[in-house]
Amino acid sequence: MVTEIYERVLGFLEDPAGDRFEEIALAVFRHQFGGCSPFRLYCESRGRNPASVRDWREIPPVPISAFKAVDLCCGEPERVFLSTGTTQGIDNRSRHAMPDLRLYRASAIAGMRRFLFPDVDRLDLVSLIPPVAERPESSLAQMVAWAGEEFGCDGMVECVAAGEPSFETLVDSLRRSERDGAPLAILTTTGALIHFFDYARERSLEFRLPHGSRLMDTGGGKGAPRPMSRKGILHSVWSLFAIPGYFAVNEYGMAELSSQYYDSVIRDRFDGVHRGRVLMSPAWLRAVILDPKSLSPLPDGEVGLVCHFDLANAGTSLAVLSEDIGTIDGGGLRLLGRAPRAEARGCSISSAEWQLA
Repeated sequence: MVTEIYERVLGFLEDPAGDRFEEIALAVFRHQFGGCSPFRLYCESRGRNPASVRDWREIPPVPISAFKAVDLCCGEPERVFLSTGTTQGIDNRSRHAMPDLRLYRASAIAGMRRFLFPDVDRLDLVSLIPPVAERPESSLAQMVAWAGEEFGCDGMVECVAAGEPSFETLVDSLRRSERDGAPLAILTTTGALIHFFDYARERSLEFRLPHGSRLMDTGGGKGAPRPMSRKGILHSVWSLFAIPGYFAVNEYGMAELSSQYYDSVIRDRFDGVHRGRVLMSPAWLRAVILDPKSLSPLPDGEVGLVCHFDLANAGTSLAVLSEDIGTIDGGGLRLLGRAPRAEARGCSISSAEWQLA
């Protein structure tokens, strides 16, 4: 049964005008406190409840380790997504059990429309991300499938089959775009992109895609054959595809979130904003930087743990404490790496504590 709070959040995702974030965040907190017993016991152990929390920043953030211990879900899940598990093993993955998939879909599409496709309704799309038919547990695969439905001229060309990339299929799409003059959007993991850089270099390939072509990469260095700086990636994207840096966007998301951050460059270009490259989010996703030990909020410009407040997580956990280090600068989020375990005492919580909850 769909609850009133999900409809309220959906309305905000569709029309985020007005200063309603705190009002809705506190309503979501009340819903989660009452509808998810592990979360309620966690809050009570920290002396927090809907009567005592008056500011959305006071909502107790759930560390991502909790998603590996219990299903933080207000009701029966409609879909369960899993994290990749590449760093700590396939059996130690986060589970994001979503009771209303509409929230994730609405947020993902609105985020892509704002930060990746603000100037076009539809575009030829090609993907180096495993398709959802092969990876139904992947929230990224699902997001890309929705991108094909919502923004693709004729669906999407998928360049991964049976878990393996088909660079030949990608090359065919790139050559077709050159020949027809139709701009192309490349959606890829960062690791697969770096693999393609090497593939193209070994074969002396290069492409000159039409103006308006763009690239979105995500996932950091997972699966990459070698480390590569963001500056190096942008240089290679220009050299190989003729896609300028202001059309190359990095996406930052987590299996534990329903909303994503994107490099600001495409949005800034069409808004006439001049600033450095920062990660921006839609109005219903906010980042707060916390002191790693006390978990108290830090002023803009200071470095600490990144905590995400995502209204589209209305059915799971609104406040998610990551293990990433970052800062708020230039009106956006800058990620600086992962928190050393010794400095992340504030976000550590044992599986046993959650199991007891």
